[in-house]
Amino acid sequence: MESLQIRKIESISDIENAYPAFRELRPHLTDKEVFVQMVLQQISEGYSIHAICSDKEIIACIGFRFFHMLAWGKILYIDDLITKRDFHGHGYGDKLLKHVIQIAKEENCDQVHLDTGYLRHAAHFVYLRNAFELNCHHLALNLRNQPN
Repeated sequence: MESLQIRKIESISDIENAYPAFRELRPHLTDKEVFVQMVLQQISEGYSIHAICSDKEIIACIGFRFFHMLAWGKILYIDDLITKRDFHGHGYGDKLLKHVIQIAKEENCDQVHLDTGYLRHAAHFVYLRNAFELNCHHLALNLRNQPN
C-alpha cells in the first residue's frame, strides 16, 4: 500500500501536477499554462493549495486563503476542494477539510467559509457532515454580461 500524505503545493511542477484535479472541478480551465499563471497570481495574493498525494499523483486538493471581514472577523475561506473522480468515497475531502480547519484554529481564525454550487449535493453532504452550516446566499453579478 502506498503512502498518502498532505503537503503544500508550491512549485510550478506541483501546480502543473494539480491541474488534472482542478480541471475536474473547473472544466472551463482548458489551458494548463494559463491555469499555472492564475494559481501563481493567486498565491501572490495569499492563496494556498494543500494536496493529498500518492507516490504517483495528486489525488485531492484544497485551495484557501485568509482574510478579515467586518461581519465574521478573521476567516479561512476555501476556494476549491477537489477529489479526483477515481478516488471519491475514500474520505479524502473530509481529511482535507479537517486539515484546513486545524490550520484555521492555529491561525486564530473566527470561522471557516466556503461557497458551493446549488446542485453539488455530494459536496453539501461532506460539508454538513463536517459541521458546516447553510447560513447565507452568495450572489454574483457577472460584469462581462452587462452592457457598458
